[in-house]
Amino acid sequence: MYNGKKLALSIFWVLVGAALLVLSVTEVLDMTIFAGMGGGLIAVGVLQIIRNVKYMKNTEYREKIDVEVNDERNTYLRMKSSTWTVYLFTLLAAVASLVAMFLGERTVQYSLMFSISVLLVIYWISYLVLSRKY
Repeated sequence: MYNGKKLALSIFWVLVGAALLVLSVTEVLDMTIFAGMGGGLIAVGVLQIIRNVKYMKNTEYREKIDVEVNDERNTYLRMKSSTWTVYLFTLLAAVASLVAMFLGERTVQYSLMFSISVLLVIYWISYLVLSRKY
């Protein structure tokens, strides 16, 4: 699963994060959000590097990760949980949109309805693509 490309990508994220952090501290970039993004990218990159090195050096860990990634049961559970997530988000966003409408919060209502619409369009497109493929 892990290879040199993943390790290189992790190092790239650390470097991008460090660049954002330095540019933010030296005030080349005005907004402080870039410092937070830089710190986050550094943290994620370092954790991924540790994970990649552990995967390459520890055979027991490698076997465990390979089973988790390639096991049919885990694949089924990931697909099923994704389906439930989309379904529950759609229902909760629809209910929250109705509540926002009754409370007079039009911006919140429109944002929620737009999110539902985008989700359903993506679902429809992916259904069309997958129906041709399978």
